[in-house]
Amino acid sequence: MGMLCFLLGASAEGQSATTQSAVTLNVNVRVVLIDVTVTDSHGNPVQGLKEGDFQVFDDGRPEKLNAFKEHTSHSGTLFESAVGPAGVFTNGGMLHPPPVANVILIDTTTIDLTDQMYLYQQLMQFVRKLRAGTPVAIYSRAGQMTLLLQGFTSDHALLRKAIQRAIPHVQQPEAQFATDAETLEQIADTLIQVPGRKNILWFTGGSKLFLQADPNASASVVSASPLAAAATEGAMAGAVGQPDLHYLYDLLEKERIALYPIDARGQVSNPSQGYAAQQEQMDQDAEATGGQARYGTNELAQAAAQIVSTDGDYYTLAYSPDDLHDSGKWRHIQVKLRESGYRLSYRRGYFDEQWNHQPPGAATRSLVAENEAAPDTSSEPIPLLAKIMEISPVAEAAAAHAGQIHAPKRWELSYVIDYQVPASALTPQSVSRNDVGTFIVGAGAFAFDRNGDLIKREAQEVTLTAEESEIRSKPNGKLSFAEPISLPKGQDYLYVVVWDATSGRMGTMNLSLDAKRSARE
Repeated sequence: MGMLCFLLGASAEGQSATTQSAVTLNVNVRVVLIDVTVTDSHGNPVQGLKEGDFQVFDDGRPEKLNAFKEHTSHSGTLFESAVGPAGVFTNGGMLHPPPVANVILIDTTTIDLTDQMYLYQQLMQFVRKLRAGTPVAIYSRAGQMTLLLQGFTSDHALLRKAIQRAIPHVQQPEAQFATDAETLEQIADTLIQVPGRKNILWFTGGSKLFLQADPNASASVVSASPLAAAATEGAMAGAVGQPDLHYLYDLLEKERIALYPIDARGQVSNPSQGYAAQQEQMDQDAEATGGQARYGTNELAQAAAQIVSTDGDYYTLAYSPDDLHDSGKWRHIQVKLRESGYRLSYRRGYFDEQWNHQPPGAATRSLVAENEAAPDTSSEPIPLLAKIMEISPVAEAAAAHAGQIHAPKRWELSYVIDYQVPASALTPQSVSRNDVGTFIVGAGAFAFDRNGDLIKREAQEVTLTAEESEIRSKPNGKLSFAEPISLPKGQDYLYVVVWDATSGRMGTMNLSLDAKRSARE
């Protein structure tokens, strides 16, 4: 029941991503990227190192670097949060990604209410002292679904509002079935559109992730699907041995995600059984992904601030091993500096398998590559704008009577989501002799409550015909179509997705909405 129209001449939301300094990569072979942070004895980042200062070994064999780049926290322009009218949301920020991608994950499934309230005060202090123009995204894990409460923004008011939504939160019975692997998979899915390294500051009450710098040091690891990996971890939680996390290692490597676990319990005078083992696991999780753990301190705000102020200082090293065999074998990476006395943090290895032999994805290319073939735009996100408008009771009754929408229940409100996407981002399924293109576009909306439970989902595919010559002459023209959805009154979180049925290209967005009757009614 979608309404569809073609709007020509509308301005596009955002332009191409900001040009960044680049290096050359050979994209015909497997490229191994390593993000390395170097700190001195006081924990301060070390800047100004050169390519010749580093030595890289792959399974003990020295490798020659074919790419090298230094990143600094304060290089480039400050990130400016996009501000739009109420009810209008866009993923256009991904066309101008933040220079450093820092994510705050508030894991209330592992933090009791007392520690949550202290964490609340510390996070508010962290935001208050956050340097102007420093973007942060905030996620909440309250159940089996990890919710994006606030996308990347440097607006302190929006960050405070997101923290207030996350804390306090009474643990739900089903939260015990949530796994750390599922949480990271869900976050990684939403960060696919963000190029470069991503840092997750994970406020937790104890890790159950079981990552290792060397997966072969524990139980054997075999390839698995995301669902199989999550199911295995859930089945083995508390059991002897390590769950099957092969897929997760691959995903974290591909998306360049580094974990910074922060123990939200602070200093504990009488630690429970297993407390030390949990903190040891935090160290393992961090070492395996190139991050660093923080625990045993009540200064949570200071710990987070120190990470955010320094994790943008790192070096990207790339090389192409010539002895890969698609064996699924874990390959060890060792990075050394010719000068001693420094601490290095980096991902400690990868699995030798076929998907890893492919050229780097578009997001990686845009960050570190030049002098290569034109990128495959099908892997780029569709720029998406969504307007969420409440349907008045009169219009709601008329639409329900006409069969255009389902009559909402008494505790629900009716909304319509108006999607707009650039025509130039879509591929026609066919073009007639009269130069008329036929487009098939899909859209879906999934609504979750604050516990992460799915409460509503709607999906549709619509067909549009438009003259190709007109589209070419006005590339900023947009396709527009609408989708109705009824939402329970209260606070809801929406995940919306638009896809091109011909090319498979997608655009996604997370947003929050307070479903309540407008004051004008």
